[in-house]
Amino acid sequence: MARNWSISEAHCNHQVDFTPRLQDHDISTQPRSKHIPAYHMLRTTIMAYHQHAKYHLKLAAIMCNHNQFKACLILCDWALTSMIKALYIHKYHSVHPPKELTMNEILPLVHTETEPGLDIALFIGTMQHISSLVDYPHDQPLELNNIEKLLQRTEEILYELSKRIINNSSE
Repeated sequence: MARNWSISEAHCNHQVDFTPRLQDHDISTQPRSKHIPAYHMLRTTIMAYHQHAKYHLKLAAIMCNHNQFKACLILCDWALTSMIKALYIHKYHSVHPPKELTMNEILPLVHTETEPGLDIALFIGTMQHISSLVDYPHDQPLELNNIEKLLQRTEEILYELSKRIINNSSE
């Protein structure tokens, strides 16, 4: 029996990396005279990942509206991953974040002095786990109400993390 989300599954299984491949990317290894272009490259890459997160979230909502719940969860995970990569680039000044980030790497990215990030990190880990399941157990069908809650929480987290990127870009 064919699955409706085979394109999404194929994309997940191949671990396609959307990182733009640019040269002269690490600001810490560049001479002082190249810091302006490197900063521009960092900002461009951060904003590209930020835009990917927004696109994935919009697509997740569309999939949810069409009862494609597995695709919706995968897209929510991609949206969170894109935002985490944007935060990684922002914090570490490298346009090439790792393909996969562990919880030990995610927690410092989402945790701040004013806002503890453990709940966000746990939610991201949960979404990674749920979206990685090949088949959801048939005895536990995906329910619209639960999917909508996960979609809403993903949107809230993306909004919160997005504010950090936007606020820090004006500094």
